[in-house]
Amino acid sequence: MTRFAFVVLTLLAGTASAQSPHDVCKGDSKTAVAGTGKPSIAMVYLEDFPVTTTGPMRNAVAAPIAKKEKAKIVPNVDTEAAKKLVDAKKWNEKSEACGQAPSVIAALGQKHPNLETGTVTITCDGDKCRLHVDLERHGQLGANRWARYSVDLPPGKPTVASIQKAAAKLAPNGVPPDAPKTGLAVAELADGTVTVRSDVDGSLESDRIFEANRAFAACAIKGRKKHDVRGYWAEWKLGAKGNPFQATVKAFGGRDPADEKAAECLAKAIEATQLRCPRDGKVVTVKTAICL
Repeated sequence: MTRFAFVVLTLLAGTASAQSPHDVCKGDSKTAVAGTGKPSIAMVYLEDFPVTTTGPMRNAVAAPIAKKEKAKIVPNVDTEAAKKLVDAKKWNEKSEACGQAPSVIAALGQKHPNLETGTVTITCDGDKCRLHVDLERHGQLGANRWARYSVDLPPGKPTVASIQKAAAKLAPNGVPPDAPKTGLAVAELADGTVTVRSDVDGSLESDRIFEANRAFAACAIKGRKKHDVRGYWAEWKLGAKGNPFQATVKAFGGRDPADEKAAECLAKAIEATQLRCPRDGKVVTVKTAICL
């Protein structure tokens, strides 16, 4: 192992026993919130929710989830304050605007460091409908991150009254079938998939931005055999406005001359990607494992 790789391994959080970037890529990204203290739940109703919600109905849906999670409910004033910061692309009222706005989760997580969000939906098969609350524990990773709570609604079109009455019986019902898996641990790395793991604060969100950038996938070496997932170590700086710069990327093992070209491509892709700025507005040095 090169000295560069060894230094990165010792600095990446939770990877002291890792032997390669592949091992790091198989693990979880760092969460967007701290995950400390009493849980706080913010309920989310999407625009296509079939009824116009009321305060008593929202409280009825939130109450059994909060009790089961031993959590407090996030006041709406806190959620609106976080949305205001996001609209202004700021971490706080005194900070300068970022190149890319922080997420509502990260902004709200500053006041509620053990944040959970419950997205409320209704699914129907004919006149049989179910109420679901898909809970995402933003300070948790792996199997503990997601949970679904469900309850049957009375036959017929859902109403505020029927939802409010049925909500008291919401009970755990496994994991949402469409729960996102990006940024979470995997047993094996998949061919043709870009996986990124960084040590920057709240790296789950930065890693997801990198993974969704087609420029990273374009750096993959063509014509490889199946299950030949290459690993690279990157070190770069994150500017106060969320702009990566001074990126250096090295291939792990140096097995193929084409890896050098791929590494150069990845360095350019990193520097061309707009990220959310650091919370304190200061330049941060970041170490990243990239597998593709």
